[in-house]
Amino acid sequence: MNGLVWFRRDLRVNDHFALSQALQACQRVWCVFVFDTEILDALPSRSDRRVEFIQGALEELHTNLGKLSPAGHLIVLQGPAREAIPWLAKQLHCQTVYINRDFEPSAIDRDQEVERSLKSSGIGLEQSLDHVIFPPEALRTAAGSGYTVFSPYRNAVSYTHLTLP
Repeated sequence: MNGLVWFRRDLRVNDHFALSQALQACQRVWCVFVFDTEILDALPSRSDRRVEFIQGALEELHTNLGKLSPAGHLIVLQGPAREAIPWLAKQLHCQTVYINRDFEPSAIDRDQEVERSLKSSGIGLEQSLDHVIFPPEALRTAAGSGYTVFSPYRNAVSYTHLTLP
């Protein structure tokens, strides 16, 4: 089985849940980062310090992927991620794309669109929790909404969900 790991905010090899899942499930794994033009076009300049930081992190990620495997490398694309990821997954004959879940509203919308596009091509999208313990929808008030005050949220986490053996 072929898999594609889509790196986004989590530009690291160590403790990367989606990468771990892909390596366990697939015989061949590709890794990709997309300089998403939907995000870049909103910046005042492409020479923005955040972009420079990402470029440095991508160089380090590429080096670290090479240390994991002699064939390990990072594919870097530029364009709308909504289009680039399904296109690349098809080109590489992947059965599944692996991501660490993102909770930003625009990212949720993008990921849903990518998932629909992948599904129409018979490709799965495997979303992992990586940088959070609970997804936002897991902890709700009695009224069913999200917490807006920290103390009740802390109590819900401490007493309801983190019962240790």
